[in-house]
Amino acid sequence: MNGRTEGRGVRKRAVVRREEIVSIAADIFATKGYNGASLRDIAERAGMTKAALYYHFPDKEQIFGAVVMTRMEALNAAVTEATTAAGDDPLARILAFFDAAAGRIDEDPMGWIASSNTFWTLERLQSQPAVIEARDAFEAVLRQALRDGRDQGLVAEEDIGLLGRMLISCLDVIPRWMKRDGPLNARQIMRRYLRFALAGVLTETGRAQLDDPAGDDAR
Repeated sequence: MNGRTEGRGVRKRAVVRREEIVSIAADIFATKGYNGASLRDIAERAGMTKAALYYHFPDKEQIFGAVVMTRMEALNAAVTEATTAAGDDPLARILAFFDAAAGRIDEDPMGWIASSNTFWTLERLQSQPAVIEARDAFEAVLRQALRDGRDQGLVAEEDIGLLGRMLISCLDVIPRWMKRDGPLNARQIMRRYLRFALAGVLTETGRAQLDDPAGDDAR
């Protein structure tokens, strides 16, 4: 093995180890919260010393930022793909947005809980603008669909920003109480939330389009 090949192997192992640390940290942040989690907790769970952990992350804030960014990047890719595939229909895009986002909860509920904390702990992430940009991009996809629904006479609410934040808040609470072996998955729960929430802000035309239970029983 030459030096270049060996160097690539070392870098690859470092990337894999970093990903393992981020996954472990996501679980710890989700269960203990930002303030309750410590570098010692993460290092011990990862089977390494704090000094070795510092090689990958200089402080807890950087680990938290990495947890949020990895999850947000995957989330943004999922909702962008889903809403693009939904075409020009605003309600189809709203449903696709939440189906994709809720699907991420079903895949990684602890990662979602840890990442969603960014909406409530932004003061800890002001030094990481990429995190703020990713969060804003996520919200922007939904707001555009809501604005298009309003412009097409489907959504009656004028305050699109507030409506979007309310719907995302509904999404955020699901993994905090949902049982993994329960009768409904996150996607099914969010579909029902949407019917509860949107019935009050849609016009008659919009409610007629939303009142289609298709997809509720798909796991």
